[in-house]
Amino acid sequence: MNTSGATRFLIFLSCLVILASCKSYQLEKKLSPDMREFFSKVRFIITKEERKVFLRLQESEREAFIQEFWAKRDPDPFTEENEFKIEYYARIESANRMFRGEGTPGWLTDRGRVYILFGPPFSRKYYPTEVQGGIQRAREVWYYGNFPIIFVDEKSNGVFRLLSTNLGHLGEINYALRKSREDHEDLVEQRTEHSFILDFNLELSKASNIPIILVKIPYGKIWLNYKPDKEMLETTLSLELKILDSNKKTVLRHNDDYHVSMTEKSLKDKQEEDLIIQIPVILANGEYSVQATLTNKTGDKKVSKTFQIKV
Repeated sequence: MNTSGATRFLIFLSCLVILASCKSYQLEKKLSPDMREFFSKVRFIITKEERKVFLRLQESEREAFIQEFWAKRDPDPFTEENEFKIEYYARIESANRMFRGEGTPGWLTDRGRVYILFGPPFSRKYYPTEVQGGIQRAREVWYYGNFPIIFVDEKSNGVFRLLSTNLGHLGEINYALRKSREDHEDLVEQRTEHSFILDFNLELSKASNIPIILVKIPYGKIWLNYKPDKEMLETTLSLELKILDSNKKTVLRHNDDYHVSMTEKSLKDKQEEDLIIQIPVILANGEYSVQATLTNKTGDKKVSKTFQIKV
């Protein structure tokens, strides 16, 4: 093929791509609101062939398509719930809460997309004041096993972009990572540098006239978000306490949020220390059971424990 012929052929192919794209866009515009929402939300996991089929279906046929779409991804079809579907939508909700402030819904940001596809990283590092090429910019590195994914705030405006990396490779190991999380979570916690597996302890202090419950949360287990406008790491911890007497009767409830804000240097200095929440309680002498639930709203990590105390 001569040069002019090759050029015409490339132009012809480009026109075909443009026409196909326009046709797809027109079909998408005709979707009902419910169908459009489904089509938008599954953009990260729907295949090209499934996209074509879905858009060409009659409206009355699309509900059956959606049922089959999720059924094919159900890891355990013998249970009533579709664990994959539940987890996928839960990650979208989490991403919306975790990655606000970039001018677009959190699930559509680069960090949101990676979080939805691969789940929470095994570890996460912040470099808020790194200088590269004479330009100061924040950087986040997420580790899935030993595989790093890097996000950079290139314009110092709080928008973290994914650096070019081979996410296809991550896709190949994603199943192994998921299996590892389920079967070997304790082993993963020991081997990763910083696991963010939420934890806390509780004890009763009698140093004052009024008993005080001390909730101790290791700083190394708290996942914080970097706020470039403040140059601070922040999160909110939600604590729920229910105290029951020896007759299993609830005698006290406590439910409150605690804002955590610190610099990266302060966080590094406190890695071996605990964040301590003090809760004064007025209780008669006796033995009590304390049911406690702690939620880290960054990442939606939650842990519940039961403690015995004696006043």
